[in-house]
Amino acid sequence: MTTSELKRYLLEKIIETTDIDLLLRIKSLLEENNYEVAEENSSIVNEPAIEYKSSKTRNIRIFSEAEQKKINIALEQYENGQWISNEEAQIELEKWFKEQEK
Repeated sequence: MTTSELKRYLLEKIIETTDIDLLLRIKSLLEENNYEVAEENSSIVNEPAIEYKSSKTRNIRIFSEAEQKKINIALEQYENGQWISNEEAQIELEKWFKEQEK
């Protein structure tokens, strides 16, 4: 897929979607350059390969730098008490859905 074909495809999908969360995530990615560029071949659209290291008993997943950064942020938020329980999240979601129906 060429760059122009990819752009055309993405534009079509963006125009078709009504998912505001998806659109906001795309906007955030583009504005903050919060994405990784493939090192080997930037013209190929692909997820980065997942790396594993083998030990005698199991494979150990090695996180990319971006994944590790997100994990560290989440751990820091948890340690600072910046989290809610699953029950609280469900209540907030239900309230949000009700507001959207109005």
